[in-house]
This record gives sequence, C-alpha cells and structure tokens, in this order.
Amino acid sequence: MQLQVEQLTKAYGSNLALNGFSYTFTEGVYGLLGPNGAGKSTFMSLLTDNLLPSSGVVRYNGQPISKLGKKYLKVLGYMPQQQGMYDTFTAERFLYYIAALKGLKKREADLQIPQLLSLVNLQQERYKKLGNFSGGMKQRILIAQALIGDPKVLILDEPTAGLDPKERIRIRNLISEISFNKIVLVATHVVTDIEYIAKEVLLLQKGKLIGSGSPYKLSNELQGVVFEIQTTSDRLADVAQHYKIGNIAKEIDHITVRIVSDEKPDHYAYTEVKPTLEDLYLYRFDSEDTV
Repeated sequence: MQLQVEQLTKAYGSNLALNGFSYTFTEGVYGLLGPNGAGKSTFMSLLTDNLLPSSGVVRYNGQPISKLGKKYLKVLGYMPQQQGMYDTFTAERFLYYIAALKGLKKREADLQIPQLLSLVNLQQERYKKLGNFSGGMKQRILIAQALIGDPKVLILDEPTAGLDPKERIRIRNLISEISFNKIVLVATHVVTDIEYIAKEVLLLQKGKLIGSGSPYKLSNELQGVVFEIQTTSDRLADVAQHYKIGNIAKEIDHITVRIVSDEKPDHYAYTEVKPTLEDLYLYRFDSEDTV
C-alpha cells in the first residue's frame, strides 16, 4: 500500500501555498510539523481531494486519486481541525450519519459504532448531544468518525487538541495501534505526541518540504547545539537576546534555561544535553514564522 505525492503544488495567485512537494507514504504514522502558514492545511486538503492541485499528482497504489474518485474516498478517513458538528445530534446519531455518508450498510454500522465509541472512551456518552460535549470530547468523536469504514489512509489534523494529558496519551496510543495496516498522517503542534509514535516526521516551511526522517534521526542532527545554562533573573533578558530558548526552570538559587545554539554558551555555566524533536522544531523554524 502506497500513497505517492509527486511534485504537488498549489498556488493562489502569486502565492505558493505548497511548492513541489514529493513523498511516498507506506503503512505507519507520519508526523507533519511546521509553523502556521507552512502549508500543512493545504497539503491535507489536497490529499483528501478537497482541493485540486495547480500541478503535480497524488496517487494511491499507483492510480491518481482524481481518477479513483469514490473508490479513493472509501479508503480515506479524515479528522478536520474545525469542530463543525450538529449540536442537536447525539454522539451515536452523528456516527450513524457519517456512516451513511460513507455508504456503509446499517448492519456494518451497527457493528462498528459501539466499537469506535469504546475506542475513544465515549461509550457512556453515546446518547449525549454534541452541543453539550466539551472540546476534548468533540475531538474524540471526530477521531471516531474518521475511523468509520476501516480506512486505509487516515489524515488527522490536530487530533489531541483540547485533550487532558490522560486522554492525549490514550489517543496517541490508539493512533499507534491502528497504524499497523494504515497510512496515518498527523498534523500537530504537540511535538511530543509524534515524537513517540511517528516512524517519519516531515518538516514543512513556506510550502516546501525542508526535511524528513525518523524522530531519532532528526533529533540527532542537533547533537552539540542544545544546552542547559545556569543564570540569574537579571541576566535572563540577555540570554533571550542571544539564544533560542526552549524552556526556563526556576531553581532555588538560580535559573536553568534550555537553549538551542550553534555556538557554545561560554559566558555561562552550561551542560550539553540530548536534543529532542521539540528542540529541532525551535532550531529549524524561526520565531517570526511561527506567529
């Protein structure tokens, strides 16, 4: 099973929202990282056939998705970031509605929907109206609807937004489990979520793919540029002026600051530390691009 993206480009006038994106996806979880405006939403809209590319092609198992039409939509599951749902629908009715849109027969829906409600920990809320759901509960029902029909390609836009830590771990583990026979693409700003479960991470900036690899490989590219320094509150502004700061921790008698820097911070007491994917995000994407 393959999802191939070949020189995919989307232009809005002179603005290139996506510029020559090429990649081949197979079974497993892929994380899509990039600042706001990097082209992530455009890319997902092209993969779901909600947008037509200016040039390039998306192929599923060698066939252009534009020619596959409904056959492609049957193997596709999509969770949007926006929580646009019918507030008067119960959770169960909403899933039956989505199942009908996907062309499932009622007996198939009868089997799948209880299982999906259990998977996302909403079996006790099946008769509750969506308008009374919390933001986190809405995220979970959106994940459930994306899984209706056992899709082979699953695209999740910010799947853990609004979830508490316990539910975020639950959903993260669920994504990992279901990826064994699916292509799963996760766009998120919660870097730690994909650090644990993604087999590949794609870095997108200003519409271009600027890097890819396993979380371990990408993080190791920062060996020798991540440090923890000890300073005082009156020197914190100076640290911020000269370095990219990842974390600030107040200790009893000093402040520990995690920084990313190509040069060793020789003016401070420092320790070189193991880089993470979050450090990579800070290093590769300038702060002015993340607004």
